Amino acid sequence: MKTETAVKTAGEYLKSEREALGFTRKRISGITKIGLRYIEAIENNDSSLFSSPQLLKGYVKLIAKALEIDDKKVLGLLEPEMKKSFDGRYTEDIVGSRFKEERRRAEIFKKRVFIITLAGISVITLSYLILRVHKFAVTGHITFPFQSVSRTVKYSSERKPHNGTKTVHYAVVLKGKVIKKTWVAFKIDGGKSKTSMLYPGSTEVWRAQKRLRIKIGNAGGIIMSYNGKNLGKPGTEKQVVTLDFPSKHKP
Repeated sequence: MKTETAVKTAGEYLKSEREALGFTRKRISGITKIGLRYIEAIENNDSSLFSSPQLLKGYVKLIAKALEIDDKKVLGLLEPEMKKSFDGRYTEDIVGSRFKEERRRAEIFKKRVFIITLAGISVITLSYLILRVHKFAVTGHITFPFQSVSRTVKYSSERKPHNGTKTVHYAVVLKGKVIKKTWVAFKIDGGKSKTSMLYPGSTEVWRAQKRLRIKIGNAGGIIMSYNGKNLGKPGTEKQVVTLDFPSKHKP
């Protein structure tokens, strides 16, 4: 049973109640999670370890709760001590300190999100470029938003399907060596018309099983060959011509 003793300070009161229960400071520390040196400082009425009266009051209330005593009485004894100890000193607002800490963590989180987002965009961009390069390797032509890149690819008038069961024969194999920038629109075997921009240094090949129609925007900017036969330039520079292969008008 706890014994009431005549005490003058909050520290003396807490110490007497602790000793009456037979509790050690270590046991109180284990219950409240308060460091031993802080418990000792409170019992010795030493406020120098505490940055603010709020922190000191919070620790005293936790200790009073662990000892199962009225915290109002302890805080009543503590109040004049705090006025004396913290009078004229800069005190740190615990709530404000926690708010600052939360803001700091929020800023760190924002930076991490930005870095992760930037890394994600980089991965997506790199993946897109890899896919485009793969497509270039397969088709022989790639178009980026800022330029068009072409390369020369060797084709045969015959091609085996992937299953290897049948040889496909192309009646029309049309090649064009681009010497000046030009656009072309072509239709193969009656399919949909397709348009592309060609740049100097590239060689394009169009193949059809039956017929091919091609429209050239700069007839003097490309040298043509049909089924291995050199046709030269189909026209003059900036002239627009339309060609059918095989020709609809045979001599």
